[in-house]
Amino acid sequence: GREGTYFYVDTMYQRFEEGKIYHIRYFNLLPNNQRYRLTDQPYIINIKETTTITPIQENIAPIPSYIFRPQRYTQLISLASETNFLPDVVGRICLIQGSDLYNHYTDSKIIIGLRLDRSKLVRLTLWDKDASNFRELNRISTRKKQVVIITSIIPRIHEEKLSLTATLNARFYFNNEIDIIQRFQKRNKLLS
Repeated sequence: GREGTYFYVDTMYQRFEEGKIYHIRYFNLLPNNQRYRLTDQPYIINIKETTTITPIQENIAPIPSYIFRPQRYTQLISLASETNFLPDVVGRICLIQGSDLYNHYTDSKIIIGLRLDRSKLVRLTLWDKDASNFRELNRISTRKKQVVIITSIIPRIHEEKLSLTATLNARFYFNNEIDIIQRFQKRNKLLS
């Protein structure tokens, strides 16, 4: 039955460890029919009961765990009607609104004013775990006026304005050593 299927999938995925490289055999390569919003890749790997997964023990250069692909304002507007892609965004935090902003045990909504370029300011809404995680980051070091890359956001048009919402898989990157952040600062003439 279906419970056996879920158990099988859970068992297969437990074989994978982030940062490791594997040799995978006997799987199906299928077109991505756009049901999987977390990837914009044209194909997906379908693991079957006959699939074999073997860790590769050789010393191979690590694969980057994330490749940032931030979208500009006009791209985000065009993606607002899409349902199959969760874009990244880079911007400068200009405003942080919410209650108890330094208590990471609170998970109530946070509104961030995010400047995407010199003239475009958008509203980013954080909910639940994302709001709590942001509070923890903000407690360690205030994030206002910092440039950030945010992954996996949902762009929407509301009252003819672009607004963004973080998904449960959203991540925040504030590291000024990241090339995309440096380019944003240079393009917008910002000093960290």
